Amino acid sequence: MNTTPPNQRNVPPELNVADICRLFTEFTETAAIDQADKLGIIHAFRRIMQAGIRSVREEEESVSFSEAISASLEARRHRRPSTRRDLRSFTNRMLRFQDISECTLRNISAPRCRQMMNELFNHSPHVYRKAQSILHSIFSYGRRQGWCERNPAESLTLPPIVEERINILSLSQIRVLIKVCNRPHFRCMNAAVRLMLWCGIRPGEVQRLRWSDIDPSEKVVYVDPHASKTGGARAVPLRGGARVLAAEKHAREELIAPRNWIRLWQRIRDTATLKPWQRDALRHTFASMHLKHYHNLVMLQEEMGHRDSNLLRTRYLNLRDVRSFAAREFFTQDFIY
Repeated sequence: MNTTPPNQRNVPPELNVADICRLFTEFTETAAIDQADKLGIIHAFRRIMQAGIRSVREEEESVSFSEAISASLEARRHRRPSTRRDLRSFTNRMLRFQDISECTLRNISAPRCRQMMNELFNHSPHVYRKAQSILHSIFSYGRRQGWCERNPAESLTLPPIVEERINILSLSQIRVLIKVCNRPHFRCMNAAVRLMLWCGIRPGEVQRLRWSDIDPSEKVVYVDPHASKTGGARAVPLRGGARVLAAEKHAREELIAPRNWIRLWQRIRDTATLKPWQRDALRHTFASMHLKHYHNLVMLQEEMGHRDSNLLRTRYLNLRDVRSFAAREFFTQDFIY
C-alpha cells in the first residue's frame, strides 16, 4: 500500500489567477455578453470554478480500492486467523473483478458494486450476504478515513434466504453417536462431542477450549471472549451427557479437542451412519431439546451466545419433532456406554 499521505500525491499546482481572468474575458467577448449580465456570470463562474477545484482535491485525497482493502484488513488484524483468512478470500476475489482494484474508492458507484457482486457471489444467498457485509465494511472504513462520502454497498438488494427444514438427532441416534465416540480410536473426541451436543458449544469454540474452562465444582463450562465466536463470555451448565466431564482428569492447559478434530469428527459421523448430515445438527438438537424442556427462550439465547432470539427462532429450533419425554431424558440421563 502507498504510504504517501493522500494530500501529497500528485497535487495539482494552484490555478493561475491571470489565466482564469483571460479565459473569462475571452468567453464574455466571444459570446457577446452584455455588461449588465457579466456580474451574474462572474458569480456563476466562481461557483463552478470552486466546485471544480474541490472535486479535484477530493479525488486526490482518496485511495484506490485495493489500498482501501489493505487498510481495512490491517485495522482488523486483531481478529482470529480463521476470520482473517475468510476476509482475504472474499476480498481477493473482489480485486480480480475487471479493473476495480485501481479504481478510486470515491468513484466506485453502486451499479459497479452490484455488477461485481452478481458476477462473483450470486451463486448462493448466504455467500452473497457475507460478501455484501464485507464490501459494506470496506466502504464504511473508507468513509471514516475521508476517502469517500457514501457507501454504495448500502443500496445492494440482499437475496432472500429460503430456510431449510431443521433436522435434529433422535435419542436413538444420540446413543449410536456416543457409542462410536467411546471407541478407543475416537475417545479423544468424546468430550468435544458432548460439549457440542449438551451445551450447544459451537465447533469453532470447542476447538479453542481447554480443560481449565470446565469448572467441576460449579459444573459449568466457561466460554471466555478468547474462545467465543461473538466475543462475549458465557457460562453453560453441564447437563445430561456433559455432566461426566466434571469428573475428567486432564492437564488444565490441555486442549479439549484434538488438533485433527475436523477429520475425526467426519469419520465419527460416517461410522455412526448419520447421513445426510445438516450443518450444526448438534447445536440444533441442543436448542430444540432445551426450549422443549425448559420453556425459556432468554436462558437458551444466553447459553448459546446469541445477541438476540431472532436467529434461534428462524434457523435453530425444531419443536415439532421433539417430545417432552425425550427432552427430559436428554437433560437428565448421563448417556454413558
